[in-house]
Amino acid sequence: MTRARCLGMWSRLRYRAEETWGRHVSQRELYRLLARMRAECKARTAWVDELTDEDMAALRRRLAVSVRTDGERGSPFPW
Repeated sequence: MTRARCLGMWSRLRYRAEETWGRHVSQRELYRLLARMRAECKARTAWVDELTDEDMAALRRRLAVSVRTDGERGSPFPW
């Protein structure tokens, strides 16, 4: 095997290793971002876990009234 050929193979191998490492790093960063977003979402919605059945019933009633009122007003929303 010639020296130039060995150098070419080494260069390609190094390039592939760098690509693989780059993908690994970017995926690791994405997983960290996803974990942070999940934690933030959980923190924002934690109050729902503390609601009693009576609180949930009251929320549903108020939501139903709000939906009816919007429908009577001709809300631009299709639902």
